[in-house]
Amino acid sequence: MYLLPEPERIQVTAPVPDYPPMVFIYKEKRHVVKKADGPERIEREWWIETGLQRDYYRVEDEEGARYWLFRSGHYEDEREPEWFIHGFFA
Repeated sequence: MYLLPEPERIQVTAPVPDYPPMVFIYKEKRHVVKKADGPERIEREWWIETGLQRDYYRVEDEEGARYWLFRSGHYEDEREPEWFIHGFFA
């Protein structure tokens, strides 16, 4: 696995909360997701403080390339969640 030094924001089309993306755009290239696994939720401990959660997904596009994506934030929050790419799988 290759992790990016910093996660990069991407555009995503996803049907409903907790579902993986159907399509994402990274560096102006459109990727149609054929396989996905997740979410794996990472969130701060409740006794420390509130904060954004991350829901991670492993996805594979139509060309067989595999990516590690995450959604930051809750859909029920005031602001819309943001999606990022965090790494690549060999």
